[in-house]
Amino acid sequence: MPEGRNLAGRFLVGGLPPLMRELYRLLVSGRLDVTGGGATRHLWFEAGQVRAVMSEVEEEKLGKWLVSRGILEASQMALSLLRQPEGVRFGTFLVQEGVLTVKALEQELETLSVTIVSLMLVEPGEYRFTDGEKLPMDAASIGMTTASLLAAAVRGVRDEAAIKRFIDPLGWVWTAQDALLQYQQIQLNPQEGYLLSRVDGTSTAAQLQRLVPMPGGEFSRALAALLVAGVLEIRDTSSARPLAPTKVQSAPEPPAEEELQYSAQQQREYADVLRLANEIRHKDYYRRLGLSPGATQDQVHSRFLEFAKLYHPDRAREAHLLSVRNELAAIYSAVQEAYDTLGNPERRPRYEQTLHESSTQNIDSYKEEQRRRAARGAVVDANVSRAKELARVGDVGMAVQLLDQAVRLNPQAETLLTLARLEFKNPMWSQRALDHLKHAVALAPDYTEAWLELANFWGTRNKPDRQRQCLERILESDPHNEDVKATLSALKRQKPVRKR
Repeated sequence: MPEGRNLAGRFLVGGLPPLMRELYRLLVSGRLDVTGGGATRHLWFEAGQVRAVMSEVEEEKLGKWLVSRGILEASQMALSLLRQPEGVRFGTFLVQEGVLTVKALEQELETLSVTIVSLMLVEPGEYRFTDGEKLPMDAASIGMTTASLLAAAVRGVRDEAAIKRFIDPLGWVWTAQDALLQYQQIQLNPQEGYLLSRVDGTSTAAQLQRLVPMPGGEFSRALAALLVAGVLEIRDTSSARPLAPTKVQSAPEPPAEEELQYSAQQQREYADVLRLANEIRHKDYYRRLGLSPGATQDQVHSRFLEFAKLYHPDRAREAHLLSVRNELAAIYSAVQEAYDTLGNPERRPRYEQTLHESSTQNIDSYKEEQRRRAARGAVVDANVSRAKELARVGDVGMAVQLLDQAVRLNPQAETLLTLARLEFKNPMWSQRALDHLKHAVALAPDYTEAWLELANFWGTRNKPDRQRQCLERILESDPHNEDVKATLSALKRQKPVRKR
């Protein structure tokens, strides 16, 4: 999708999933407004992932939803709405008041989002996509991938007849052949996982149902979920030979114990993503894939799949890559662009001719790279300076945006610490702040101020073991720090809290 382009149109019943998959495939960032069934809803995308779903229907708003779930009393909701400060989102206000934790709010918004999309799946509608429209910074976002959201929405559709509309019984069922869909992360239930393992492109939907020992309604729902999410697709013809089983990329489980800092490998991956995102668009198609012009078509295909998996946008769900969602999307898009040409026997010779002609021009690529680095450095310095001024006058939101851009262009431990301290001022940004602190101490393991901020973080969350570990890290590089020694002694005198 060209930058700045807005799309609008209509879709029939069942037409929302293809639209959402196309926005995912294009890795867009913006807002999708959908009107259908007498309701208007809004879906915010970032790098192809749905980050939030909001509705203008009163019963589908957060307050009424929490009441229906028994989390809020109706009178409590009314009182909270009266006390809600202007410019503060309702969910954020509930977190500030201690009614909900950030995690509980995100879980409720995720369940509400699935419920809303379930309704949208079986309705015709009109849509408009506004490119570049950003989700407000203080809004809570959902963590599930677009594919997981679509699959969960199908599970929530009550009308079995509506479920069957997604399935052509005479169509041949293939696993997704597009690398973006093939490697996307999705949470499947056991029925969906089993059904996926039986698909090889040589059976129609009707034949597959006879082969799979599963009740009819259960089979239809599982197949519809996989089709709607884009894991499977229906084609007019059978595969010439059985396809290899698809291995679904499940999102990594969070560690049982929160890590103090990112590992060396995680830090390298984070740094590589930032570096590649800044450089890859300036490389020719062969260099993007790490190949020479003499590479065979099989080598081009294999390298593309390798890079597609390594830099898939869905990897942004991994803790150490949460803040580089847009960079992963930029890398994937550039790799896909290279493959679309080098993997095409007709387009590749024309590109090589263009590449040869451009190489004869005396372009000093080293000087060009130095110029780009200098420009990035100037932007970073200006952002940090301006952010500090804004923070002093209380404009925390804009200061955070500037510093966030600065650490993407040039991650420095001091800037990451400054950003984290500002983010801690808003409870909705606590996880982001923690991620930035982990990056800071990974970049500079002896950075006392960052370790102190981490220790304070765990202390305010009643995690004395974590707090103690941070302080002990400081003493490893600064063994004569008397303040830290005193704090450690006080922690050791505290009685451990018994777990019930």
